[in-house]
Amino acid sequence: SRLSLGSSGINAEYGETMLPFLLLLAAPTLASPYVKVERGDPLTNVIISSPHGGEVRLPGGWIRQRGSYQNGTCDYDPLVTGPKVDGKCNVITVSDTNTQQLARLIRDTIQNRTGVEPHFVASDLHRSHLDPNRPRMEASQRYGPAEVAYDTFHGAIKAFREDIEMNVGAGIVFDIHGYNKYAADDWIMLGYNVRKSDLNSGVFDDSESSIRALSARSNHSFTDLLLSSEYSLGGFMEGRGLRTCPSPSFPRPNMGVLGGYYRGGHITRQWGSLYGGNVDCVQIEHPPTMRGDGDWQRYGVEVGNAIVDWMNIHYN
Repeated sequence: SRLSLGSSGINAEYGETMLPFLLLLAAPTLASPYVKVERGDPLTNVIISSPHGGEVRLPGGWIRQRGSYQNGTCDYDPLVTGPKVDGKCNVITVSDTNTQQLARLIRDTIQNRTGVEPHFVASDLHRSHLDPNRPRMEASQRYGPAEVAYDTFHGAIKAFREDIEMNVGAGIVFDIHGYNKYAADDWIMLGYNVRKSDLNSGVFDDSESSIRALSARSNHSFTDLLLSSEYSLGGFMEGRGLRTCPSPSFPRPNMGVLGGYYRGGHITRQWGSLYGGNVDCVQIEHPPTMRGDGDWQRYGVEVGNAIVDWMNIHYN
């Protein structure tokens, strides 16, 4: 079920003192005007999140700004008056085109294959207003509608995560993204919070991984969970004809044309099993060739099928 907060003037009605109560309502059955929160089957062990596919631009022209840079750190609080330094504390304000549609198709494919509908959380706000894949201040910069949307987005994932642990035990968040910077690499990037330099060296473990829970209960090595043809998500992606890194064919990002790789962001670290619990998280980055009109419809089905194939081994 869904309930709207009702107006774009949400911050005037729901101030900071109301946020705990608001979150209690918002997760998991309340979708703000700018966040889709859709409860899946009570027995699902999957959450699909889409933080950067929103296209709603609010009136007034407010956008997120570069942070202040002092003493080697960034501060994104607009009330802090510090120096703005070129190349430091940038904010990304470009949306990930068609990723919300792609995320929904992945969700639908999982449901069609398994008969169980995953939970779904998506931001409708354009990334110039909100970036849910960053800490709260950097994400929303004290802008009221963005703050409430941020809290609703993360409150929903938190509530769904707790439901999975209570009702099923183990589960996973798939955080759906798109990239443009390394388009020449033209592969899906699977982010487990393992550093690019570690993947390139071939020396890594699960100590900082967002799938630590899976690694702890699995009979397979962490290397196999990331790279083998039989046990890794990358292996199942390749089995569906999807060029992927890391995977058996491309275990190292430096094997690409540009060697680009995103290991996962705030959502991956916050809602995976890095800090405990039995719900993992994988960030899935899609290249432009998989997100164009007419492309995402085909690739979304294949990504969803690869996820089901992989989960049948590790989460059932």
